[in-house]
Amino acid sequence: MNTSSEFKIEKPSIIQALLSGFNTIAHKPDLILIPIILDLYLWFGPAWRVDRVFAPFIQNLSALSGIESVDISTILENYQSILRDIISNFNLAISLRTLPIGVPSLMVSKPSFLNPLGQPITFILDSNTQFIGFWLLFLLAGFFFGSLYFHNISKQIIELNDNSFKSLIRTFLQILLIPIMLVIIVMFISIPLMIVISLVTLISPAISQFILMLAVIFILWAIMPLIFTPHAIFLFKQNLIAAMITSIKVVRLSMSQTAWFILSSFILVEGLNYLWRSPNVDNWFLIIGIFGHAFIVSAVIAASFHYFIDATKFSQSVINQTLRSA
Repeated sequence: MNTSSEFKIEKPSIIQALLSGFNTIAHKPDLILIPIILDLYLWFGPAWRVDRVFAPFIQNLSALSGIESVDISTILENYQSILRDIISNFNLAISLRTLPIGVPSLMVSKPSFLNPLGQPITFILDSNTQFIGFWLLFLLAGFFFGSLYFHNISKQIIELNDNSFKSLIRTFLQILLIPIMLVIIVMFISIPLMIVISLVTLISPAISQFILMLAVIFILWAIMPLIFTPHAIFLFKQNLIAAMITSIKVVRLSMSQTAWFILSSFILVEGLNYLWRSPNVDNWFLIIGIFGHAFIVSAVIAASFHYFIDATKFSQSVINQTLRSA
């Protein structure tokens, strides 16, 4: 048992949180239905192609000024070829898998437009208006079902006083603000960093690559304390700003344990994903991977809620001890 100081403050246990998460899903297996339904939709449901929307943009790259050089033209042609391959295999429906809050999906990492029954029904989007309209529709649906999915898991962690549909909508609206806030924070941090990297590039391009890597690490480190923001929204029904403050306080006082929990969860999910992804998209055995992925990821998400509760208790105990000692 990990303890701290004479008051025997109990640190959050990573193993116990993971075990609790797996027990939560094992006792309530219907919690994995939403990820399974999403993956089955992406596998067998209608696909949405965007080739015609982006084809003019890719073609117009060759018309840019200053590329008369043979070397630059060759590089640009290779770049256009890569973009065409990406766009030709892109299914707009994968936008249903939203970040940072959304329904986990195995199929977003698999090639689209093929399944054991052949090719799915495919709709071709012709205009920017159609693309933006369906993209926004998929995003809103993804965030809503992601909110419903996290809401259902959070209900198994602690008993919520307000379980109404209105409460879910309020939570959903707060969740919609998270990616907007993250973009603002990352831009606020990135702008001065990019200025520094540009100046270093003028001196030494090699050093600038190293500085860029450090900048990415710094940005990840800067936003890490916000990782439990959704947990505070779902469990404590806080608004976005209050949830961010709660998350920062909890992570600040349990940084080492939280870092190990994140790393352990990442290794567990990504390690097993190699197994779940191994069947081809035209192989029925992939359905085993879909069920396995849904169970494991749901268990890890449930574990994160259990860990957050324990970490919150730990941080509050540390604060109370500090106040007693003052």
